[in-house]
Amino acid sequence: MRKLLVAAALAGCALSPLTAYADAPGQSPAEKADPAAREISADQIEATVQFLADDLLQGRDTGSEYYDIAAAYVASRYRAMGLTPGVDGKWMQDITFRKASPAESTLAIVQDGKAKELELKTDFITGASFTDQLIDMSAPMVFVGQGIHSPENGIDDYAGLDVKGKVVVVVSGAPKGVPGDVAATLSRGKTKVASDMGAVGMISIRSKSAMESLPFEKLVGYIEGHAEKWVAPDGTVVVDAPNLKFSTYLSPEAAADLVDSSGHDLSALLDAYESEEEDAVRPTGFVIPGEVKVKAVSEWEEVTSANVVAVLPGSDPQLADQYVVMSAHLDHVGNHLWEAGEDEDGEPKDTIYNGALDNAAGVATMLEVARVIAENPTAPRRPILFVALTGEEKGLLGSEYMAKYWVREDGEPVGVVNFDMPVLLYDMDDVVGFGAENSTMGETLAAAGAATGIGVTPDFLPDENLFVRSDHYSFVKEGVPALFLMSGVENGGKEAFTNFLKTDYHGPGDDLSQPLNWESARKFALLNYEIVKLTANADARPMWYEGNYFGDKFDPEGPRAPAPAEAAE
Repeated sequence: MRKLLVAAALAGCALSPLTAYADAPGQSPAEKADPAAREISADQIEATVQFLADDLLQGRDTGSEYYDIAAAYVASRYRAMGLTPGVDGKWMQDITFRKASPAESTLAIVQDGKAKELELKTDFITGASFTDQLIDMSAPMVFVGQGIHSPENGIDDYAGLDVKGKVVVVVSGAPKGVPGDVAATLSRGKTKVASDMGAVGMISIRSKSAMESLPFEKLVGYIEGHAEKWVAPDGTVVVDAPNLKFSTYLSPEAAADLVDSSGHDLSALLDAYESEEEDAVRPTGFVIPGEVKVKAVSEWEEVTSANVVAVLPGSDPQLADQYVVMSAHLDHVGNHLWEAGEDEDGEPKDTIYNGALDNAAGVATMLEVARVIAENPTAPRRPILFVALTGEEKGLLGSEYMAKYWVREDGEPVGVVNFDMPVLLYDMDDVVGFGAENSTMGETLAAAGAATGIGVTPDFLPDENLFVRSDHYSFVKEGVPALFLMSGVENGGKEAFTNFLKTDYHGPGDDLSQPLNWESARKFALLNYEIVKLTANADARPMWYEGNYFGDKFDPEGPRAPAPAEAAE
């Protein structure tokens, strides 16, 4: 308890304005030019992480009392900075979440008047429904390949197929050769596409590469637990694919039997989707004989959790309605009590998933940048909204709710800087800027990197599709340009990041026992401070580049900037 209280006390106290790190040797141009930049404190960041990642907060699971403690702590920090409550005079944007758990599932393939019952968890696994507690239905089936409908990329797996009132059978993944971030967006959007086409259910078949990375038996472990969605203010649960009554995954063996019954070879079809040849021919869809009969029961529970929101007003009345958003998710995945027992050495297993780097470090960075900006006697031109988000680990839910139910009537978000999981395990000298290629926020990152002496490195893990996996992406889907930074590759950064993903990511090892590098935390905060400052003070709001996929898809009528290559000409 003493450790927790000391950390809280240290994190809550502010340094005297413009006194720390004064004219120290080796300062970057940004620190020499801006006394506020010299205020960024590694000690403050460390103290915040120590509090949020302490065992007493039990992993900050969404909807838990421990998350509520963390949320109250963040609100107290906002108050100490002199910020304004961001939600109608309150710090909290309360959100109701529905937890849906599968209670009963049966599935049969009916062909030639005979029903073949499949075995739950061996042949298939069905997730819970958020809109119907009982599903009992039969429908014909249509194979639609990867289920991609993307005219802008010249791909339409639904061409010539009628799927209205039918169940689509879909291969997981997205076409090879499409850029990773775009491919991930297409893959995530296929349920909505199927629903928009009139399909009433989806049967998913795992691709060969997907099976290698996540075998069916492990997938079962993910699907059989509960999932969560937010409840809209009118009491309904908003889902992307309202026409789809159910979604299920088949084992490789069950999938092969189903497709083979139509006279097609599943293995050959899957091989075609693995091809990276530019002239590779995509298989066409076809009708699968018979019907699928499904019965599924879901159990529901509702909990409340909150985004923690504060505002710093801007100084330019002409820009008062243009909010720059700083976001970081506060939640993690809690205490996995069901994993209790002894390890191989006979010691009790650690079941608390503390989330020190994911994402106590991100929240600590956000709070430190907020503190320095708030204490700066020169206010930013644009207002800045600071938000510690809930429900990221449940599927970006807190940010999705905020992006759809924006908390300010006096303006809109124009750019997002997101702080999520800086891997502070080495001497950081560079960062990866996810989303930098999409909008003018990339130019802001380049300017901030030059001012701070921190390099910018291309994405070194493109297969992870990190751009679509954190909270900024919820705002991107609402048309807002966004930037998400990850610690880079220099000085062993690539090895540190990949090792963290393999050993401690979403595990009990992401705790305070790690060799955390607080000077790297300070540099990471310095760079983000510079980005936020430049964005808030720029003459022009952030803009998508001409021809950018995300801008054209999510904000087709918004303002545009010339793409970098065109600007150079």
